[in-house]
Amino acid sequence: MKLTIWGAAKQVTGSKHLLELPGGTRVLIDCGLDYEKRNEFDERNAHFSFDPKTIDLLILTHAHIDHSGNVPNLIRQGFEGTILCTPPTLELSDYLLQDSLNIQRMEIQAKQRATQRKNGKKSRNNGNEPKPLYARRHIADMMNMAVLLECGHKYTFNEELSIEFAQAGHILGAVSAMLHVQTPEGEKTIGFTGDLGNYNSKLVPDPKPLRYPDYLVTESTYGGRNHVVSPHRAEEELLKYVEQTCVEKGGKLVIPAFSVGRTQAIIFTLNQLFRSGRLPHVKIFTDSPLAIKSTSVYEHNIDHLNEEAAAFQKQHGGLFDFPLLHVVEDERESDLLSVLPEPCVIISAAGMVEGGRIQMHVRNNIGDPKNTVLIAGFCAEGTLGHRLLQGQDFVEINFKKRPVRADIFRTDAFSAHPDHAGLLKYLRATAGANTKEIFLVHGDAIQMEKLADDIEFCKATIPAKGQTFDL
Repeated sequence: MKLTIWGAAKQVTGSKHLLELPGGTRVLIDCGLDYEKRNEFDERNAHFSFDPKTIDLLILTHAHIDHSGNVPNLIRQGFEGTILCTPPTLELSDYLLQDSLNIQRMEIQAKQRATQRKNGKKSRNNGNEPKPLYARRHIADMMNMAVLLECGHKYTFNEELSIEFAQAGHILGAVSAMLHVQTPEGEKTIGFTGDLGNYNSKLVPDPKPLRYPDYLVTESTYGGRNHVVSPHRAEEELLKYVEQTCVEKGGKLVIPAFSVGRTQAIIFTLNQLFRSGRLPHVKIFTDSPLAIKSTSVYEHNIDHLNEEAAAFQKQHGGLFDFPLLHVVEDERESDLLSVLPEPCVIISAAGMVEGGRIQMHVRNNIGDPKNTVLIAGFCAEGTLGHRLLQGQDFVEINFKKRPVRADIFRTDAFSAHPDHAGLLKYLRATAGANTKEIFLVHGDAIQMEKLADDIEFCKATIPAKGQTFDL
């Protein structure tokens, strides 16, 4: 049995792991887009280091684009196998992939306009113009190729492989996967955590450990770092920034948040504050078409959420709807927020301030010291969110330098990943006496080393991209 790490190796994005079984079955676990270096996006994502036609099974742990975003491209290049995931993951993936395709098209158009401005004339169509990684028909193909599996059930793919899912937390429908492989020496098990959720998160359940695999491939996003604010204090943390910015300074609180997961957790928390009578009377705007669609998926998949969410929905009839919340439906209404004279909260995608409508809101509000930009999650190096957190006096947005006069803060109260202590808690519950090796992926290289140093109960390895291991 051979394991090759083709993505998220010593970095966070682009999850993609290839498992080759003794009987010839080839399994790909996740197939995400690599956003680590935006200027190398095409180079890093257009082609695969293996033949997509040879993949028999794709296991999709959850819908986030750094795990699902290159699946349609895999199909475009010849993958005809089975896709295994949960029902919410498939539904959310459809929305996320459609959105990703729109972003790719807009970025291509922006580059073409920039080239035309530079050349001073319209460039000729020579047939070599950049194209998106895939078309809408490839997303539709993906939907038709999926087999849906719920946690607690076993799926037998063939005589040498069966798979079980366990709740991973993180976002709606996210799972960890345990693969049972029949080999000439007997059964071997290998676990893939996907992205784990933070303990006691809003909406989603706690991650459930995979029990005693022979090998484990685990995310390590917050290895070496501990969260400052517990999810238990999410309401107090959010209320603090609303009061400081909107009430005391009369400014706007801009919150970049991923459309799937973070946005729902933040709106749910604001709803909790409203229902308890603690939320100041300020308008709350959610400005992300994708978040609007995704929120409806959360509402009708209550069985996949935690007890807190289920109890709240039973008491109040819904998770997200309350009088102060205004859903921005179109770009014109989004533009009007820039001239809104009153204090408000604006929640918009994307979480790392890369692409989407959030860049416009940051651009329009970053120059006013009354305002606050609250970063509510991990920002990969090189992203606008990361640059803002570095405390730069000026940042470049849409090819123009903008002065940073607004307050820039970061909170981990809504983190969708466990911290260093949480990862160790999960790994201790997962690793057994038979566990031979833990492979750390989906994290910063230096932070991975800190986590590996504290994994004293098992061998810990930090793979390089393209590295193959005989299991």
